[in-house]
Amino acid sequence: MRRGRLVIYLVLIVVAVVIFAVLYFLLRGGLGGAQSDATPTPEIRYVDIVTAAQYIYPGTPITEEMLGTMQIPEGTYIEGVFTDKLSVVGQYAQYPIAQGIPITTAMVSLTPGDVNLPGSAWSPFIPQGLTAISVPITRLSSVAYGIRDGDYVNVLVTLLVVDVDSAYQTATPNTTAVVSGAAYPLEGPPMLTIGVSPTGPYGRAELVDQLQEVVYIIPSETQRPRLVSQLIMQRVQVLHVGTFPLPGEPTSELLMAPEPGTEPTAASQPAEGEEPVQVVRPDLITLMVAPQDAVTLNYLIFSGAQITLTLRNPNDVDLYPATNSATLEYLMSQYNISIPAKVPYAVEPRIDQLIQPYLPNDSTYVQPSE
Repeated sequence: MRRGRLVIYLVLIVVAVVIFAVLYFLLRGGLGGAQSDATPTPEIRYVDIVTAAQYIYPGTPITEEMLGTMQIPEGTYIEGVFTDKLSVVGQYAQYPIAQGIPITTAMVSLTPGDVNLPGSAWSPFIPQGLTAISVPITRLSSVAYGIRDGDYVNVLVTLLVVDVDSAYQTATPNTTAVVSGAAYPLEGPPMLTIGVSPTGPYGRAELVDQLQEVVYIIPSETQRPRLVSQLIMQRVQVLHVGTFPLPGEPTSELLMAPEPGTEPTAASQPAEGEEPVQVVRPDLITLMVAPQDAVTLNYLIFSGAQITLTLRNPNDVDLYPATNSATLEYLMSQYNISIPAKVPYAVEPRIDQLIQPYLPNDSTYVQPSE
C-alpha cells in the first residue's frame, strides 16, 4: 500500500511540474512577443579566420595549400588571429600546428631560424629535403672570400685522370719481367727466378723506316695525368661561411691571430685605446644540397679533387644548359689555340712550368719545385 501511494504522489508531482512549466513558457512567450515588436533581435555576424588545413611541422615554410578557414561570431574574435591567408603564406611555423587549429601571430615567424625546436640553431634554416655538408675552401676557390651566408653558388670540380691496369689498379704502362730460371724442390711449390726489365716501364716496338729495322720505344717518364674540369651543381645555397661558433663563443666575428707574414691593413686599424681586430679567414664553407649531391661532394673531398665555387646573383633562378667539360682538346678546338711552332729561338730564362704571380696579400709564397 505504501509503495502504491508513493507512486501516486510521484505522478502528481510530475504532472504539477509539467503544468507549471507550460504556463511559464506560455507567459514568457507572450512577453517576448510583445518585446520583439518593440526591439528586433540583433543579427549575429561572423568573421573568417585562418586555420591549419593539415598538420604543419615546426620550421616549415607555410604555403596556401596548408591553410583553411573557419567562421566564428564577430564578438568572439581575438586579437592576433589571422583573417587573410596571404598574410600567413611564406612565414615559418614556430611550433607544431595541428589540423583545424586557428593560426595566431605567436605561432609563426618571418625568420626561418626563429623556431622553437631542440638542437642546433642552424638546422631550422635547412629546407626540408636538403642536407648540409662542409667543403674546404681557399681564397681562390671561394671568389676571394666574397661569398656570404645565404648566397647562391655554382660548384665546379677539377680532376686528374690516368689510365690504369684494371686487374692491378695501377697506372700504366706496366713494367716487364722475365723468368730466367725454375726449380722444382721435392717439397713445396716450384721456385721461379724472375728478373725485372732494367729498361723500366713497358714500351712498344716500332719500325723505323730510315733504318729499316724494328726498335723498342721506352717511355721517358711515367704517365702524365689528364686534367678535366666541369660544372656539377647549380644554384646551391650557402648555410654558413667558416666555422660555426660553439656555445660561449661570440656569434658575430671570431677573432684569431693574424696569418704569418701579414700585417693589419689601414681599414682594420683600431681606434685609439682599442685592441686590434683580426678577421678569421675561413677555410671551409657549408652548403645545403640534396642527399645525393652530399654523397658526391664527400667523394670528391676524399678523392683529392679541387672544388671551386662561383657566385651567382640571388635573382638568377635559371639553370644553365649542360656545359662541356674543359679539357686540353676542348680548349684547343673551341678557342682556336694554336700549337706553338718549333722555331730556332726561345725566351730566357727557360720556362718549364707556369709560376703563379706573387700577390701582396698572400700570407705565404710557395717556390715552385725545380
